[in-house]
Amino acid sequence: MDPVILTPRLKLTLVEKAERGSLEFEWLHELRSDEKTTWWSLYGQSKSIEDTEKFLKGCLRNDYRIVYAVHKTLEPTSGSIDGDAQPVKQGERPTEFIGLVTLTSLEGGGLALPENLTIPAADATTTLSLELAYQFLPRAWGQGYAAESLKALFEACKRAPAAFWAPFSKVYVRAIVNDGNPASLRVMEKAGVTRKGLYYWTGKVWLAGGWREEDDLHIFGMYLLE
Repeated sequence: MDPVILTPRLKLTLVEKAERGSLEFEWLHELRSDEKTTWWSLYGQSKSIEDTEKFLKGCLRNDYRIVYAVHKTLEPTSGSIDGDAQPVKQGERPTEFIGLVTLTSLEGGGLALPENLTIPAADATTTLSLELAYQFLPRAWGQGYAAESLKALFEACKRAPAAFWAPFSKVYVRAIVNDGNPASLRVMEKAGVTRKGLYYWTGKVWLAGGWREEDDLHIFGMYLLE
């Protein structure tokens, strides 16, 4: 995968490790310890550095786990030569951390869905199924950064060499959005992910400030490679 992805407004940096004391860990702890950011996260809010470390051990351990830290590019304080402002290349501009986008393999895990909401059973052995997730700090909400990040991530996946996905010849990405999270429903639409249908879930999980025993889940999915 590309180590860095640039969009008109953003810089996405591939995260392969995030040890305590590193800049990557600082970014992710800020994200994971924010209550609003983690409101719809099944992992919940990090109450300590140890909580973030525990989250990251699982986050970065998967063989097919793609994690990008998202920064927005800032207007540079331009230098000058003989009084003339000098242009600054996008990749050299100052940035501010705002979020995270991830793709995780569903091999051996994830919510089991009926076939009409996922890939055909006949394709299971040749298709790598990935689950999409993202989180952004509140200061970045409502500005289109999530959809812009996801589009860039999808294009990077399409550019990756076939060897990266071996032994799979197809790559499918899915996303699950709670009916109570309309902002994420809009992100999926803007990012161009196909809505597959609605799944009625029952169980028991702590999410969005309370225990939930049933929910309507919007299922989205599309092939990145086929």
